[in-house]
This record gives sequence, structure tokens and C-alpha cells, in this order.
Amino acid sequence: LRTSPDWQASKVRTRRTEPPSVRIVDGAAFIALTQGYEAVIDAADVPLVDGRVWRVSVSPGGVYAITTVRTDAGRRKALLLHTLITGFALVDHRDGNGLNCRRENMRPATRAQNNRNSRMQKNNRAGFKGVSPTPSGKWRARIAVDGKQKTLGTFDQPETAHRAYCEASAALHGEFGRTA
Repeated sequence: LRTSPDWQASKVRTRRTEPPSVRIVDGAAFIALTQGYEAVIDAADVPLVDGRVWRVSVSPGGVYAITTVRTDAGRRKALLLHTLITGFALVDHRDGNGLNCRRENMRPATRAQNNRNSRMQKNNRAGFKGVSPTPSGKWRARIAVDGKQKTLGTFDQPETAHRAYCEASAALHGEFGRTA
């Protein structure tokens, strides 16, 4: 949802002091964030976010919309857009996009469920989630169950190993299972 293709060209960091503009299109509201990003929420949730200064938080764990609030003790605290909208302690974005904060895209989740819906790691050498090469030149399929790695088998082709992972993910992870 980045709006500016040359967002890296700007080296000057400015602190946003005014609430961003919100545009509404077909029941969705788009909130302008820093660094050229946009977050999307349901139009009905605009009163929750109106009047707040929103910025983007980019980390290896994802890209999220964030604001700062004051606690009763007067300290500043970060507040994520999806937490404000849902009230859930932990939120899982069904599509994996942390800036898509429409209610239909968010659900409560445990840490384990949230991890099951994670994308394939960037350093994956097989090209398939849950699959890794073995020293013998074969392909191993593994899946995490209750915090432990379970080996599903060793296969001649990475596609076959991935099929085994997909079947296990559907059976063990249910609606939270992501296979790509």
C-alpha cells in the first residue's frame, strides 16, 4: 500500500504533528502514514482513529500503523492501529498485511496461531514453506507443533515435500495455516 515509489530518496525525517488525512472509498478508509505508506480500515472505524497522529512502524516482523498515547501515569506508550480497532491483545491479520486493519481481516489469536500464519522466510533455499534441503540432496518437510519441529519425511522433490507440509498444515493448523 506504499504510495510513493521513491520513498527512500528522502533522507530528512520530519515529525508529523497534525493528524493525517483520511479518504473514504466504498466503505474503506485510507489513512496516510509516514514514509509513503497507507493503512486501510472500515469507514465505520474512522471516529476511533480521527484526531490521532499515525506513523508507520517497519520491522522484520512486519509493517504496522502506530500512534503514541499517554498513560494515566503520564508516560508515552505505543498503540497499534489493529489493537485500537479490535481491542484484542494479540491480533492476526488473515492476509498477512499489517496495514490492512479492516475488521473482516483481523481475528484474535494466540502467539502460536499468529506464527502459523507467517510467511515463508526470506532465506528459504527450497522455495517452499516447511521444506529444506538435506546434505544427501533430498528434501525434508517439517512443521512446528506445540513449539517443536516435527519431521514429516524426506522426499526426492521439493514439490512433494511441500505437498506433505500443506496436508499437515491443514490438519494441524486449520484456518491459521499458511502454506506460501
